[in-house]
Amino acid sequence: MGSETRETPRARAHHVTDPLIEVDLAAELQVVRASDSYHAADHAAKTIAKQPGVRVVLIALKSGGQMHEHHADRAITVQGIDGQVEFTVSERVVALTPGRLLTVPPGVPHRVRGIDESAFLLTIGGAHDRS
Repeated sequence: MGSETRETPRARAHHVTDPLIEVDLAAELQVVRASDSYHAADHAAKTIAKQPGVRVVLIALKSGGQMHEHHADRAITVQGIDGQVEFTVSERVVALTPGRLLTVPPGVPHRVRGIDESAFLLTIGGAHDRS
């Protein structure tokens, strides 16, 4: 195969069901923030990996951007990547900052707000269909 047909590591990251996925989060965050969906709304998301036992999603928020109260049917973790996110479960508000990890059990309502331009990784546990 010639070098013209080989995929770059960035292109390989788009194969979200591969057995090994290598992701440059800083580069992917730039792509998400440059997307039409980010410019049209107050947040945008990109699935990084999707396997039967786990789904990983990169979510970028504009300053003041929100994800209104919702819940996941499976346990989740959220990990701060950039900026500061206000993560609320019940009446408890936690500052999600780079390097901080939170876990939430299935079915627990929560909401998210970007204090500034920010980003986090959402990991959803449990079995998923392959669609």
